[in-house]
Amino acid sequence: METTDELTVRPVRPADEARILEITKDVWEGRDYIPRVFDRWVSDAGAEFQAAEIDGEVVAVQRIRPYAPGLVWYEGLRVASTHRRRGIARAMLDAAVEEARQQGFREMRLATRDRPAVELFESAGFRRLVEMRWWRGLRVEGGEPSRIPDPSEAPRLWSMASASKGIELYGGICPDMNGARDLDAHELERLAREGLVRVGPGGRALALLREPWGQNVAVSLLAGSGGALREVLLALRFEADADGLKHVTVNLPPGHPAEDDLRASGYDFADAERSAYIYALTL
Repeated sequence: METTDELTVRPVRPADEARILEITKDVWEGRDYIPRVFDRWVSDAGAEFQAAEIDGEVVAVQRIRPYAPGLVWYEGLRVASTHRRRGIARAMLDAAVEEARQQGFREMRLATRDRPAVELFESAGFRRLVEMRWWRGLRVEGGEPSRIPDPSEAPRLWSMASASKGIELYGGICPDMNGARDLDAHELERLAREGLVRVGPGGRALALLREPWGQNVAVSLLAGSGGALREVLLALRFEADADGLKHVTVNLPPGHPAEDDLRASGYDFADAERSAYIYALTL
C-alpha cells in the first residue's frame, strides 16, 4: 500500500464495484469498458487493479498488468469527476511507474485516444510508438473466411510482412490496444497458435487479430497489398457474418498504403475525429 500526501493506493476489492461504476459512468458517454471487465480484473492475481482513496473514499483506479517478458501494460486510469485537476492522475501514474521499475520491468506501454491522457503521458516522458485510426467493414453473407495458418508458417509469413509497404508505420510493434508486443516472427507464431492470424492466397497478405471490445472482428495489423490483401479483407467480413458479429474493425496508421485496399474492399473510415496512440516508457 502506498500513500502520496492524502492519497492512499490499495488493491481494488469486490465491494468497490458500485463506486467504480459511478466513477466510470460518464466516461466515453457511458460506454466505458471497465464495468464489463470489473469481475475479471478484480479476480486476476497476475495483475494489479488499484484504487486510490482520499479520506476513505475511492476517487480513482488504474491497472498494471505484466503481459510479455520485460513488458508491463498500463490501463484503466480513471479519476472521479469530482476530483479531477488535483494531480491525482499524475500521482497514480508515477506510483505505477515506480512500482514497475522496482519489479524489474524494462518498459511500460499503454494505449489511449483521450487528449488529456495524451498530455499526461507525454509530460511523464512516454514516447509515441504508433498512431492508429479505425476503419470499419460491415459483415457480408455468402463467402468463406480466410485461412488460419499453422504456427510453423510464421518465419515465411514474417519474411513477407517485414518487407510489406507501410510496415514501418507500426513502429516495430503489433498495435494491439489490449497489450502491444514487439512485432517479429515469434509474435506471429504466438498469434498463430492462438488462432489470431488470417492469410491471403499464397501467404502474400495477412491480418493479425486481437481480442475485440464489442461485437466485431478486431484487426490490429495488416501486411501485403493488392488482390491478396483485398481477399483477406473481404474474407474478414464473411467471417464476421458467420460468427454473428456486426462488422470488422481495422486499426491502421494514417497514410498506410492499405487505405486504398480497405476502400476497395467495402470499408469506410469509421472515426475521423480522433486517433488512438500507443506509448512506451523505458523504465
